[in-house]
Amino acid sequence: MKGLTLRGLKIYFRDKGGVFFSLLGVLIIFALFIFFIGDSIIEDLDWLDNSKSIMNAWVVAGMLASASITTSMGAYAQMVTDRDQKIIKDFYTSPISRASITASYMLTGFIVSVIMSVIVLVIGEAYICVKGGELLGALTYLKIFGVMLLSSFASSAMVCFIVSFMRTMASYTTVSIILGTLIGFLVGSYIPIGQLPAGVQNVIRYFPCAHSAALFRQLMMDGLSDVSFAALPAAQRAGFDETLGVRFTYGSTVAPAWVSIAILVGTGVIFYLLAILNMSRKRKK
Repeated sequence: MKGLTLRGLKIYFRDKGGVFFSLLGVLIIFALFIFFIGDSIIEDLDWLDNSKSIMNAWVVAGMLASASITTSMGAYAQMVTDRDQKIIKDFYTSPISRASITASYMLTGFIVSVIMSVIVLVIGEAYICVKGGELLGALTYLKIFGVMLLSSFASSAMVCFIVSFMRTMASYTTVSIILGTLIGFLVGSYIPIGQLPAGVQNVIRYFPCAHSAALFRQLMMDGLSDVSFAALPAAQRAGFDETLGVRFTYGSTVAPAWVSIAILVGTGVIFYLLAILNMSRKRKK
């Protein structure tokens, strides 16, 4: 399994074009914020002393949530290629167990997602510093890395389940383009959630990967918001957090961080099991 996992990692990082396109969704979010929506959102928050710093942290958090799913999608391209070119049949005739082969694809997707998320964080933090912001504390970075692991676990599991239905690169390419385009909406990174129609807001609240975005935002924005809202009513802060997707509200209840963590863990376990069952079922046919 180790050898196949290393093979998958080498193939992914050797294909520079594939790496770029797996980050395309993240780059779109970044570009839209810088050139289009960033200034208008910041102008709406001109009543906050550090609105620019808060919104820079907001967009980087959204980029991290998006990266975990689009980069794992890029990593799973090799699984589809192996099926399309019948290479996987050679693996099945080798001494390696089918369970190990399946696990190697899953592990590759997870590792790629974590590595690329770290790279996106470095780029995002560099952008924040260039814009006059400050680096976060070591403990906060450690917590962010923990959320990265959870986000990559849930995201790669969902992608693995989707890819388990694909047998050709044509179908993979189509789904990859659609996912890369929609992911910014699904995690609430293109436009603040509070500015979207109620139906779309509900979709985002129940989309698992949006909870990783919420956790990233809490870690990256709460310190800045604490300063800005120190002399303002708590209700105003709550409304701000809900509008920007820092915390999700269900009815009259604000979901605490542990709910988002539980959703990500549950999503990862459920979708990995579904992917394994689906791939096993198809092999029996």
